[in-house]
Amino acid sequence: MEYSEIKKIIKDMEESKLAEVSIEFPDGTKISMKNKNELPVNQVPILPNIPMTVAPNVKPTVVSENKELVNVEQNNENFKIVKSPMVGTFYEKSSPTAKKYVEVGQKVKKGDILCIIEAMKLMNEIESEYDGEVAELLVKDGEMVDYGKPLFKIR
Repeated sequence: MEYSEIKKIIKDMEESKLAEVSIEFPDGTKISMKNKNELPVNQVPILPNIPMTVAPNVKPTVVSENKELVNVEQNNENFKIVKSPMVGTFYEKSSPTAKKYVEVGQKVKKGDILCIIEAMKLMNEIESEYDGEVAELLVKDGEMVDYGKPLFKIR
């Protein structure tokens, strides 16, 4: 691991609200940090579960294979977009040999598991916010996703 990469991790940790992080890289490098701005356990603020909303005039876009911007809604108001609630790695199935959670064309109900997003070695199940049919998968298995990135179109 390069020194500049380690410096960036330290800077990111200082700017984040994380209290502690431990990372082990494939090359054997281990990094463990505690944020000096950490609050005592009895003073850690509890954040309410705030539902994600979409601004009315903002149209989500994704970058396609050929790096062109593509309108996710494609002028069709019939789709509902399921977005990533966090930064992490997108997985279509629970293990490499398991069956995919959902396929294009499959009917889903609110609360059905659509995928997993791995963040900091934790596997987070992402549930459907809508009833409907999976119209399109907007990311690839194993792809890094950002907060708010469109994952699925539900019709």
